[in-house]
Amino acid sequence: MSIPIDRRSSSRDIAPSARFHSSAAVWRLIANAHLTVARWFARSRQRRALREIAERNDLHLLKDIGVSQEEALREADKAFWRL
Repeated sequence: MSIPIDRRSSSRDIAPSARFHSSAAVWRLIANAHLTVARWFARSRQRRALREIAERNDLHLLKDIGVSQEEALREADKAFWRL
C-alpha cells in the first residue's frame, strides 16, 4: 500500500536564495521590457520628426544631418521596432 504524496510545492518549499534569484529575474525582465518600450517611443518620435523635416523640403537641415530627402523618408517609413 502506498501513501499518496502531495506534489504541489509552495514558496516554503523553495530555498530563500532560489526565491531571491527568481524574483530578481522577474524584476530584470520588467526593467528590460520598460527600456525596450522607452526605446520604441523615442525611435517613433525621431522618425516622425524626420518625416516632418523631409516633407517640408527643408533640404538645408537634411544636409546638416547628412541624409537625402529619399533616405529620410525611407527611414521614417520603418516601423518603430525596426532598426
